[in-house]
This record gives sequence, structure tokens and C-alpha cells, in this order.
Amino acid sequence: MNKILAVLAFLIVHASAFAGEFTVDPVTLSIPPGFRGPIQQRQHGGTVVGFSKPRADARANTLLQINLYDAGPQLAGLKDSERATAAAKYLLDFVGGIERRRANFKRTAPTALILSGAPAAKLQWTGLFKGSETVGVMYCFIAGTKIISFHTQDLGSSPTAAMNEAISAFEAVKLRKRN
Repeated sequence: MNKILAVLAFLIVHASAFAGEFTVDPVTLSIPPGFRGPIQQRQHGGTVVGFSKPRADARANTLLQINLYDAGPQLAGLKDSERATAAAKYLLDFVGGIERRRANFKRTAPTALILSGAPAAKLQWTGLFKGSETVGVMYCFIAGTKIISFHTQDLGSSPTAAMNEAISAFEAVKLRKRN
């Protein structure tokens, strides 16, 4: 009986909505209300953390995802101009994974911006996934030796209200320190 209660408590805690600050070194995000998670896993030499917000129509969930990859010493000590160029390059690499799983894929060119003092790149994409229109917004920047990517996606052809909440969280990211 105690094992069953423990499992139920675990499921309730992990199925509940998470709102508040979430840190995965070196970034801290304010997760918007209604996003559930985190689901965290290590894959391909990096850490992937996901949150999702159920849609009212129950067709899908809005995704808020954080990816971190430690690329090692070759990124340490880059100048800001080099970080900006590398962020755009990695962003295109990451969105390529989305493109391979979408039909009628289209994306904007990466645009430059600053996230918590770090040069970053951002783009928006659209495409069909299993016959449904999907839209996403992706960011990338480099902090020290880490490549950090943020991604939000949902059904539709333009960002939804929940995606805009995720975008606001991404653009207000707090970076622990930049090397």
C-alpha cells in the first residue's frame, strides 16, 4: 500500500503545473503558469528539459524546451562577434532536425538579438506534421562552453498565446555568468 501511495504522489507532483523559476546551469527561466514539467533527460551529449501546456482543444500541448550542450574548450573565450556567428550556425543546425520531420517546411532567416547580455540568434518556422500545421520559434546562444537552445512549438501557422508566454520567458532568461 505504501508503494502505491508513493507512486501516486510521484505522478501527481510530476503531472502538476509548474510555474516559477527553473534553473538548469547556467540559465534560469521563469516558467509561465500552466506549463507542466519538467521532464529532463540526457541525450546526445546534452541535457534536454521540456515543459508543456495543455491546449483547450486537447489536440496537442504547447512545448517549452531548453537544450544545453557542453561543446568543451573550443567555445571558451570566444569574442561576442564569434558567439553571434556561432549561435546562428548552431540554430540552423538545430532547426534542421525539425525540418526533417515536417512537410512544407519554411523558416525565417536567423535574426540577431541579445539574451541576458549574450549574443543570440532567433528564427521562426512552420510546417506540416502528420497533416497538421505546426509553428515554432527557436533561439540559440553560447555561454562559456555551453550551446543553449530554446524552442517553443504548437499547432497552427502563427505563434499562439501559450507560445508567446514561452517566448517572453526565453527573452527574459537570466544567465548565471558568461565566460
